[in-house]
Amino acid sequence: MKTTARVMTLVVLASLLATLSVRAQRSSDAGRVRQQLIGSYKLTSYVSYDASGAATTLPYSVGQISYDAAGRMSAQLMRGNRPKLTTPGASDAERAAAFGSYIAYFGAYTIDADKRTVTHHVEGAMNPNMVGSNLVRYVDFSPDGRSLFLSVKDGERLTGKLQWDRHP
Repeated sequence: MKTTARVMTLVVLASLLATLSVRAQRSSDAGRVRQQLIGSYKLTSYVSYDASGAATTLPYSVGQISYDAAGRMSAQLMRGNRPKLTTPGASDAERAAAFGSYIAYFGAYTIDADKRTVTHHVEGAMNPNMVGSNLVRYVDFSPDGRSLFLSVKDGERLTGKLQWDRHP
C-alpha cells in the first residue's frame, strides 16, 4: 500500500514538474519573440492574396510600425501617391480620398508564442470602426532579424503579408 502511494505521489509530482516546465518554456518563448519584436520598422511591402492565391502588391508603400517593451504598439500606413488637399476648402471627395489612403491605429499587443502570433488590441484608430478590434498577425523574422513579416489569415488561407524592415 505504501509503495502504491509513493508511486502515485511521484507520478503527481512528475506531472506537476512537466506542467511547470512547459509553462516556463512558453513564457520564455513569448519573451524571446517580444525581445525580437521590440523596435520600430518601416514598411517595405504589403501584398494581398485573393481566394485563388494570386498576389497583388497594394499601393501602401510608406509606413511605420513600433512595438515597445511595455506591450504597446502603433501602426501607420499610407499610399505613396497621396495627392495634396487643395486649400483652402478641400472638397468632400478629396477628404474621403485622403481618409481612404491612410491607415493608423494604436493599442496594446499580446504574443502567443505557440501560434507565432502577435495580436494588436486596437484602442484608437483613424477609422473608428477599428476601435475595440483584435488584429491577429502571424509573426516571422528574416534569418538576420532585420525584417519582420506579419501575415494576415482568414482561417488557414493567407490573405495578406506585410514586410517591415527594422529602422537602423
